[in-house]
Amino acid sequence: MYRCERASALLKQKIDKEDDTKALDIKGVYQLQGGVDKYFKEFPTGGLWKGKNYTFDKRFAHAPSAVEAVERTKKVLGDDMKVEDIPVKSAEVEILGKCEACNKPWDMYRGKRRCPTCGVPSLICRECFEADKDGTRKLGREVRCDLCVTEDIRNKRQLKDREEREMKEYEQKLQRLDTNYEPPTQRKHAITRKPKPNPNRITRLFLKNMCAKQMDEAKLLEVLHPAKVTHIQWLTDRNTGKFYGSAFIEVKTPEDAGTVLAFDKTIVLGRKITVRYQQADSKDIWPIPNTEVSGGY
Repeated sequence: MYRCERASALLKQKIDKEDDTKALDIKGVYQLQGGVDKYFKEFPTGGLWKGKNYTFDKRFAHAPSAVEAVERTKKVLGDDMKVEDIPVKSAEVEILGKCEACNKPWDMYRGKRRCPTCGVPSLICRECFEADKDGTRKLGREVRCDLCVTEDIRNKRQLKDREEREMKEYEQKLQRLDTNYEPPTQRKHAITRKPKPNPNRITRLFLKNMCAKQMDEAKLLEVLHPAKVTHIQWLTDRNTGKFYGSAFIEVKTPEDAGTVLAFDKTIVLGRKITVRYQQADSKDIWPIPNTEVSGGY
């Protein structure tokens, strides 16, 4: 499914269900029949189109044929191009973007540089690109995309915290609108990873190589959803008492254990976790007292 179709469906849903979106007084959601490419073919000089259309391939941007003809002429004639050299006289040659380093009007992506904060491709003009290349004026981390500058996002940690906060707020909002709503976190794993066989009906598992700094009970339950975890024994260093990334867990059913085992070798919080069945010894006390998950499973 194309991104525009997903965006249209989401906007229609928000208009129907969310009061703050309704307050924007959007009259309707429309799509171009045949897409932007067909529109450019029917209106080679641009029609009502302004600027360029971003593409997710090596072209980076797509424009009406008249505008692209101007771009090709520029590449041949360079800065010496005169008005009479323009193959199509059209106001659609207007540049809407700007260089992120010097703010010069610019709309062509060059090289492989990306915004150091969010990672989107950077709009850097020819002069600034060459200056960075020859070392006369380097492009530092302060050169960011317009959105990161506007939102005052200065590092990846700040961006991640904001995205997580906004996602949590939005999920809470959806839960208020629909009591049957289930957060989509880790839904991808639940759909694509089939439960592993569990012929011995084991309900105790061992997990290791988890991120010791970020993993906690809430995060682990979120990752292993929809498996129902009832107990977690966090393994800690004998001398320091600090969690070092391993744990024993108890789940409600053998089927839940198979679901958890399906997460073996999955990347979680930047680390590839290891999961295996670990049958409790008949001489051991298991589950260990005071290891119940908060509020049950």
